[in-house]
Amino acid sequence: MLFSLFLLSLLLNVSVSVVYRPAVLMHGITSNAAGMDDVAQWIRSTFDGIYVVSIEIGNGKFDSYSMSIDKQIELFCKTVESDLQLRQGFNLLGYSQGSIIVRGAVQRCSLPVFNLITLSGIHQGIFGVPFLTQIPEQYRDLITKYAYEPGVQELVSPASYWRDPYQLARYSYACKFLPDINNELVPKNEIYRTNMLKLNSFVMTYSDIDEVIQPRESGLFLGYQNHTLDVETRNMSRQFTEDLLGLRTLNEQGRLFTFTSHCKHQDVTHEPNKQFFFENIIHFFNNTFA
Repeated sequence: MLFSLFLLSLLLNVSVSVVYRPAVLMHGITSNAAGMDDVAQWIRSTFDGIYVVSIEIGNGKFDSYSMSIDKQIELFCKTVESDLQLRQGFNLLGYSQGSIIVRGAVQRCSLPVFNLITLSGIHQGIFGVPFLTQIPEQYRDLITKYAYEPGVQELVSPASYWRDPYQLARYSYACKFLPDINNELVPKNEIYRTNMLKLNSFVMTYSDIDEVIQPRESGLFLGYQNHTLDVETRNMSRQFTEDLLGLRTLNEQGRLFTFTSHCKHQDVTHEPNKQFFFENIIHFFNNTFA
């Protein structure tokens, strides 16, 4: 009897430790891992003991625009898969160009991602880089004039997701990354769709005053309509009407979330956007291992 009471007292006094899923962050173009320091601090200060890692590929700032997205995704996956603390699963956040790197990693590498969060993403590509002035002028000229040339596709990362609404036919066969990762090609890649549907949640945001991403709504998987600069709606988008990546299914199941912020592009991961982040995004990291 006394021994049983002793065991019971031990059980009652054992504190249950909470182990949050780790958080993996991916920065945007012309940036590096340090560019996500504010976001990392917001997460760490909210969830005690959480493991947060910000990924940088090569020489972050230079390689972010001088290395193809395909290669960046390959290196991202290798880095994540080599981290023992991520083996059981994690939440994944990508900002700007990082949005398609993290989504590509989910689709191609079957990473154990619980919630996938993208801030001011470029899911439906871009057409225009008016304020992306940190890219050298010669690289900007290559993108805007020769994006679909094979050499440029390999040389400048934005060419990988340059979606010209006036050349959509050429885009579909000459753009080597975005049509593939968006599952627009024939035959369809069912692994891409299956891996997206494994997510607990897919979160997308855009800023209604974004001065870099064109169109801004690319963050919500919406692009320019054919032969115009009018942005498509969901009932026009192949992603939703044909459910190419399972977005319609995720939405119907209550697992697709979209939010609109109100800040400049360069402020999305910094103090001016902190309130938005805490009101809408932080709770997607509030999950633990069983």
